[in-house]
Amino acid sequence: MIHSKTPNFALASAGAALTVLLAGCGLFSNQPSPTSSPTGNSTGGTTISTETATPTPSPRLVKSVTLVAQIGEPKDWTPAGLAWKGVQAAATQVGATSALVEPASNAELSADIDKAAGAEGTVVVTLGPEANTAVQAAAKAHPATQFLEMDIVVPQTSPANVHGLVFDEAQAGYLGGYVAAALATSGKVGMVGDTKTDARSANYGAGFKAGASQANAGVAVAFAYAGTPDSPDKGRTAAAGLVKAGDTVVMATPSLSGIGALREACSRKAQLVAVDTDAWQTVPDIRSCLIVSVMKRYDVAISAAIVTISSGNALPQVAVNGVAGGGIALSDFHVVLPAAFQDRLNAVVGALANGTARPTAAAPTSGSSADASSSPKQ
Repeated sequence: MIHSKTPNFALASAGAALTVLLAGCGLFSNQPSPTSSPTGNSTGGTTISTETATPTPSPRLVKSVTLVAQIGEPKDWTPAGLAWKGVQAAATQVGATSALVEPASNAELSADIDKAAGAEGTVVVTLGPEANTAVQAAAKAHPATQFLEMDIVVPQTSPANVHGLVFDEAQAGYLGGYVAAALATSGKVGMVGDTKTDARSANYGAGFKAGASQANAGVAVAFAYAGTPDSPDKGRTAAAGLVKAGDTVVMATPSLSGIGALREACSRKAQLVAVDTDAWQTVPDIRSCLIVSVMKRYDVAISAAIVTISSGNALPQVAVNGVAGGGIALSDFHVVLPAAFQDRLNAVVGALANGTARPTAAAPTSGSSADASSSPKQ
């Protein structure tokens, strides 16, 4: 395994906000739905729901923060790379040390998590569902250690010191759909999902359709599915069907199937919107087709959560990060934008950040996705 420790550096920005999630079913997914805060904004500050905040918190000293990464070296713009940036930024802000542990194999993962949790005043950050079993065991053995699981809806039976930091994928899909429909030359846009039944594809798809309709009420929105997240070839086949049907802008996730879809759509001269990570950095061979990426800012989510813990405020078991706190954000655009488009986009982003559920009269549900062979009713 590789261990690296980083000394404190000057914090590049003043911290990041967190949108806190309370119990209940979300409109767009099987995850809880975000709770807006009257103090939220899209640029900074820490937003904590008044139902979970402590009026006069007692500071809880965080002495160290350890990221137990997924197997493989974190790169700058991967989830692991962004998570490491967030850990370092938060450690600097609260005066803690930061450490990165990279397990050499799945067999080492459990031991690494337990070892990282041993010291007093520690926060342990993990990535991916593979770590959950080890986190649950370590949390019971180390009740004074706080555990942050990225992009995981932790079970309700989890120990109180385990927290899932997740992202409003419907909001991300909404922004992706809005951009796609606003810039499509054919009036047809499409999205490639992994499967028809997985929550992530449903969340993105519901938001994508609503955002596209907001940008262009007459747009035709089509969906195709690879059937698995792990097959670039099946992703390519799904994307090829969309482009053949006339979809001039295609959105896909960065799963193996999604990367295949992005590459196939680009080879057929379609324009692209990516979600989750910055595809300009992670899939550089599609740069000639990429309009923009709608990113999950792992660094923002982690930094805000650690600062919250250090201040003594309560962090909910499942915290959703969205546009309001900068947890969902657009990358740079890589095309020339039409006149006044930026102003319209700013208005949409502002509506989401200000707590509007979705700036559309009829909010979609996860059941609104359609096969690529049919166009949904508008």
